[in-house]
Amino acid sequence: MSNPQNLQLGQNVDIGAFTYIQAENGVIIHDNVKIGSHVSIYSRNTIDEIDGSVEIMEGACVGAHSVIFPDVKIGKNAKVGAHSVVKIDVPDDVTFINHSLVTR
Repeated sequence: MSNPQNLQLGQNVDIGAFTYIQAENGVIIHDNVKIGSHVSIYSRNTIDEIDGSVEIMEGACVGAHSVIFPDVKIGKNAKVGAHSVVKIDVPDDVTFINHSLVTR
């Protein structure tokens, strides 16, 4: 965890072991979110020089070994498959599998 003062954490959140949250520009994790192990969440990317808050909405799930880049919003009840790289917003009630949006 880096910059914990910029992390807003809801209730009933499950964060797996070895997950890293870089909250320099803000990370908001809403209620009932599940995050798998070895996930990396970045609000600052020094390689691409992208900054922006990350928001994970209520009931969303992020699979193990995924990476969430800055300036991304994961929608309510959305699911991010394991080993995914998320650089775009994921709408509510949608499954995102390694660069692709899949509707239910």
